[in-house]
Amino acid sequence: MMKLVIPETLGEDVLHHYHASLEGGHQGIGRTYQRVRRHFHWPGIFRSVQRYVGECTDCETGKGRPTIQGESPGNIVATYPFQVIAMDHIPSLPASYKGHTELLVWVDLFTGFVVVKANASRTAQTVAEAYEEAVFRRFGASEAIRHDREPGFMSDFFKAFSKLMGQRQRATLAYRPQANGAAERMVQTVTRAIKMYIADVDQHDWDEYAERLTFALNTSHDRTRNETPFLLVHGWDPRSTLEATLAVGNTSTRDAEARRWRLRIQRHYKVARAQALELVREAVEERARRQTERATQHEIAAGSQVWLYLDRVKPGYARKLTHMWHGPFRVAELVSAFAVRLETAGTPYQLYPVVHISKLKPVREFPSRPATQLTMPAEERFDFDEELLPEDSWEATRELEDDVFEVEKVLNVREGRATRYGRTRREFEVKWKGYPDTTWVDELDLNCGGLLYDFLRECTGRHRFEVMQSHENAEAAGPGG
Repeated sequence: MMKLVIPETLGEDVLHHYHASLEGGHQGIGRTYQRVRRHFHWPGIFRSVQRYVGECTDCETGKGRPTIQGESPGNIVATYPFQVIAMDHIPSLPASYKGHTELLVWVDLFTGFVVVKANASRTAQTVAEAYEEAVFRRFGASEAIRHDREPGFMSDFFKAFSKLMGQRQRATLAYRPQANGAAERMVQTVTRAIKMYIADVDQHDWDEYAERLTFALNTSHDRTRNETPFLLVHGWDPRSTLEATLAVGNTSTRDAEARRWRLRIQRHYKVARAQALELVREAVEERARRQTERATQHEIAAGSQVWLYLDRVKPGYARKLTHMWHGPFRVAELVSAFAVRLETAGTPYQLYPVVHISKLKPVREFPSRPATQLTMPAEERFDFDEELLPEDSWEATRELEDDVFEVEKVLNVREGRATRYGRTRREFEVKWKGYPDTTWVDELDLNCGGLLYDFLRECTGRHRFEVMQSHENAEAAGPGG
């Protein structure tokens, strides 16, 4: 398949679309790379993806947690799509503008296809109605459904509903979420994806993105199955809005009849399904074999940059939608083999600087891409006679220069006037170079993209830290450290 070669100046825009936009879903390096390379190419494309994703602040602060020891019992191996599904929920979310406080998550164990549904409650009847609407109407009944021992899942009503659907309930052991590992991992993936896009400080807009982000998850390359979940369910891959706009990929009509198209799709799907089954079995066996192995430990030394894990959330906020990693901080010294002292002076963090090493992770660093300076003799630089070009008639005038005001600093933000479409624009308080007074300016009238980005990033980090409670022994810490 032909690919579109992208110049280096546009690589960041493509990476933003496939990683940071709603269609990207802030997926990891492997998934982002597989989506980009499907239709685009430029020299060093994998290193570019690796650097872009690795340096994404939202991903670094919102993903992952300290390694927890524990055995993994493996999982049920399904043999065809939606034969066995795993079910879990994200409880006690902030009440959204639509009144939703819960998010139900279903994962097909064969394809990895995920379905989510926001609800206002978690009663047995609500769970049954949500399952019938979101899963059964689209994919039919399953042979078995895997879930934890949540009262809504274990009630007589839901048991009767499952019996009516002809499916067996496979509840996990009490207090052992690892037994429902597929759903537990998908809950983490979904919550990480949602909190990347939450714009409301009070977290009331989470349900606006939950169901929309399943497109990014289901069309991303699955490293275990070596295909996208969407293809393993439907037999074909959809195109994103960027791919449709640029008309990349195979857009020609090769089959005049639907029957011929179906036969061709079935041949490819049969191979993909057999491959996925074998890969899933191997993955389950591998996880069982390595269930007691420890995760790779990073060496943290004095002078290195690290992220700090703060896991206590203030009442009224949802822990699952909170960014737990904060910083980065510089390691001032190694207090012992298991503790370090962080440099907190000059930062907005009020915490005790001596922390356990298990609450840290190193900041990933990537070397700068080497740049080669091309030099050409003057006589070879142009393939036409430069003397034939007309003289430049542009003359800069003082009037034009006086009309341009340069922003020195962005100070504050507030809600501005509403548009006729119901959206509210933001206004920013700015300090102009050469002028003592500050003014409020509509965001569309500003031309300081870098300063505005830094200001919004600082506000986001401050809001995320305000959600957290103080670190352990924080009362012993003085201001700034």
